[in-house]
Amino acid sequence: MEIRMASQQENRKYYALALFVVVSFCITHTDGEKIGVCYGMLSNSMPSKTDVVNLLKSRNIGKVRLYDANRDALQALKGSGIEVIVGVGNNELQKIAGDPAAAKGWVDDNIRPFSSSVNIKYIAVGNEVYANSGLVQYLLPAMNNIQTALRNANLQNIKVSTPHAASVLSNSYPPSQGSFRPDLSGILKFLSDNGSPFMAQVYPYFSYKGNRNSMSADYALFRSASTVVSDGGRMYKNLFDAMVDAFISAMEKAGHPNIPIVITESGWPSAGTDIATVDNARTYNNNLIRHVLSTDGTPKRPGRTIETYIFALFNENQKDGDEDERHFGLFETNKSPVYQVNFSP
Repeated sequence: MEIRMASQQENRKYYALALFVVVSFCITHTDGEKIGVCYGMLSNSMPSKTDVVNLLKSRNIGKVRLYDANRDALQALKGSGIEVIVGVGNNELQKIAGDPAAAKGWVDDNIRPFSSSVNIKYIAVGNEVYANSGLVQYLLPAMNNIQTALRNANLQNIKVSTPHAASVLSNSYPPSQGSFRPDLSGILKFLSDNGSPFMAQVYPYFSYKGNRNSMSADYALFRSASTVVSDGGRMYKNLFDAMVDAFISAMEKAGHPNIPIVITESGWPSAGTDIATVDNARTYNNNLIRHVLSTDGTPKRPGRTIETYIFALFNENQKDGDEDERHFGLFETNKSPVYQVNFSP
């Protein structure tokens, strides 16, 4: 009897453990398989913040990037469970870099009031700062001051990084030869020391737009059925993977092979140029979602999902730049879809 009872107890323990493992796996697996979107607000007809959060939830969009600490948006995100990137604007870098008290004030005003009810995952300090040489000197000091302010507030679980354009690469082809400009060394050390990800903006659209004579649309749109680029035994069927792996190779060459990568922007416009069509935008973004939420990974980092934020949630009629810049949205600002997108893998 004692032996039988012990066996039953062990069975119950094993069952409970197995159930815990399965539930834990499902939670992690489900959390990882969520697409992100960039919530820009440069339009004169934006929906309410509450309507936006309801839209995200209704479409199974589990991550959102805010370009600044918009308090109304953070208020609307309370209790939603949606993971959030909160941005520090480029216009705030100089002040925060030069004054730790300013960094503390920014965290106290914009992060601490929401930290228990909003799932703030990252703080993105600046945006494509290396494209504006006048701000580069402020970037790393600002990141350090924000990191210190978070640590002092016991919020060091929120990771600090900064999004980079492809222009920080001094070489990107073939992917294995990816390398950074030399002045990124301090940023990379910061990311490595603090367990933060490298944030990259990856746009096959712009690469294809500027190189149509030497690149196929199928390669840019995830439609190639066979290898397009063979690089030391690694086979590339799509430009997105090649661009991501160029960043990864650059990190390896800089002595930081284990920094994770987050794609903080990628997308395709639906109007504005002859290649910016609804059909191409639909094709790219649906294929992107399918790819990054699979466990294909990239040739350099296979077997994992790629945390990715699609640019952008809405068409923004007040954006600067060329006409195509105003047509990256998955939705119009009246919340109607520009085209159909499947946000699940």
